[in-house]
Amino acid sequence: MISSAATHRSIPQTRRSAQMPRAATMRQAAGLRRPRGDFRYFVDRSGCQHFNFPQRIWVDPTVAMAVTPVQTLALETLAINLLTFMTRERDYRAAVGITSQRAIALAREFCADCLLGAPAEAWELPRATIKAWLESHRPTGRTRQRCATRRKHGAPRAPR
Repeated sequence: MISSAATHRSIPQTRRSAQMPRAATMRQAAGLRRPRGDFRYFVDRSGCQHFNFPQRIWVDPTVAMAVTPVQTLALETLAINLLTFMTRERDYRAAVGITSQRAIALAREFCADCLLGAPAEAWELPRATIKAWLESHRPTGRTRQRCATRRKHGAPRAPR
């Protein structure tokens, strides 16, 4: 029989180890280069989900990215990881990892548009699809500002 003092000590340690990604896992994910090719996912015979890219961002350290049939934090975490691979901005520190405010802001919509309708057993998501989706969700004010800045530095304004 285990004493109650030992039980109380082991429960928080067990919870903590189950909640936090291992330090080695986080170091490995941080050190990996961008994955090449398209993004792939499948479920093996035992029901485990597999991705061909590492999870680098944890919005909540207790929630790993996962494909789910409804909108969940796990699915949003998957979306944030995919969007982070395809964007250059790094201006938002998540619980673990650094991503962009844009990826955080677009995650729910990306889930609705691209992930919720995907097959539950396996899928492949081309980089070009994510890139085109991001382009279609580019803030219009920023584009206009960039164009206005170019005209300001010498290029004449085109007639309308």
